[in-house]
Amino acid sequence: MMDILKTKFLLLKRKPGEFIVITVIICVFAYIMGVGQQAKQLIAVHSALDEKQTEQVLNELGKLSNYEFNVYEQDEAKAFVEEGKGDVAVFLQGDRYDLLVSTDFMNATLFQNELETIYQNIVQQFAIVNAYPEEMQKEVATAISQAKVEPSFAIQYNNFGNDKGFEWDPKLHSLFGFALFMVIYTVASGVNHLVMERRNGVWNRLTVASIQKWEVYIANLTYTFLLGYLQIVIVLCIFHFGVGVDFYGGFAQSLIAVIPYLLCIIAITIFVASIATTPGHFNAVMTVIAIPFAMLGGAYWPLEIVSSKMILALSYISPITYGLEMLKGVTIGASTFVELLQPLSLLLFMTVVFMGVGINVLEKKSS
Repeated sequence: MMDILKTKFLLLKRKPGEFIVITVIICVFAYIMGVGQQAKQLIAVHSALDEKQTEQVLNELGKLSNYEFNVYEQDEAKAFVEEGKGDVAVFLQGDRYDLLVSTDFMNATLFQNELETIYQNIVQQFAIVNAYPEEMQKEVATAISQAKVEPSFAIQYNNFGNDKGFEWDPKLHSLFGFALFMVIYTVASGVNHLVMERRNGVWNRLTVASIQKWEVYIANLTYTFLLGYLQIVIVLCIFHFGVGVDFYGGFAQSLIAVIPYLLCIIAITIFVASIATTPGHFNAVMTVIAIPFAMLGGAYWPLEIVSSKMILALSYISPITYGLEMLKGVTIGASTFVELLQPLSLLLFMTVVFMGVGINVLEKKSS
C-alpha cells in the first residue's frame, strides 16, 4: 500500500501542473472576491433633513467601514447610479429612507439590513428629543449622547448553540467558498486516475500480485484525500499568514473542520466514477455537478441573503452548504465541534452512503 502511495506522489511530482493551477485559481478568485473588494464603496446620499440631523446620520453611517458616503443633490444622486458612477444612492427623509440600487450591486440586502438598524436608532433618538419642549431638546440630546458613551449599566447577551444570527465576513466567505468549490476538481483528478487504472487493466495486475484489493482502494483514497487536504492547507496558510485574513482564532480548527467535507467529496466522486462509462464521461459529470453544488451551497454568496424557498430547500443537497457551515462555525461563530454536530453528521452520513454504493457498483462492474 505504501509503495502505491509513493508511486502516486512521484507521478504528482513529475506532473504538478494541474494541482498548481487549481491552487492559484483558488487564491486569485478568493482574493478578488473577498480581500480585493474591501476598498470602501462610494455611496451617494441626499438628505431632506436639517443640517444637524444630516450630520448625525452621516456620523452613524460612517461606522459602516466598507462604505464611503458623500452628500449630493437629489438629481445628482439619481444620476450617480443611472450613469454607473456608483451602485447605491440613499435618500434620507424625515421618518424613512429610500434606496436607488443598481442591478449589479450584489450586497443590496446586506447593506439595507445595516442601514435599517442604524436609521431606526437615529429616528428613535429624534423622536425622543422632539418629544421635549424646544428649550430642553439640547440638554436631552446631550444626555443621550453621554449615555451612549457612558451607559448606566451594561447588558450582556448569551445564547445556547450557534443561534447568533447572521454574521458576515466577505473575506472568509470568499476564501472558504472558492476553496471548497475548486477542491472538488482536485479530488476528481485523483479519482480519475483510479478510473483510468481500472480501464487500462492496472488494477488487475495489482490484485494478481501480492497486494490485496482493499489495500489498493485505501492507497488510492488516501492519496486523493491527502492531495485535496494539502491544497486546502496551502491556500488557508497563504491567506492566514501571508494576506492576513482574520480567522477569529479558529485557524487550527478550520484545518480539522474541512476533513469531513473532503471525505464526503471523495465519496461522491467514487460514486460518480462507478456510474461513469469512460474517464471523459466522469470528468463531464463532475463538472456538471460541481457548479450547482457551489451555487446552491452558498460558495458565491451567503445563503442568508437568498429569499427563494426553493433554492434554500435545494441547498440541503449540496455538501458545500455543510462544509461552509462548519468552517464559518469554528471561525466567525466560535463554535465547538459538538455544536456543529448536525452538519458533521450529515457529511459523514453522505460519505458512508456514497462510498458504500460507489465501491459496490465498481466491484460489480469488474466482476
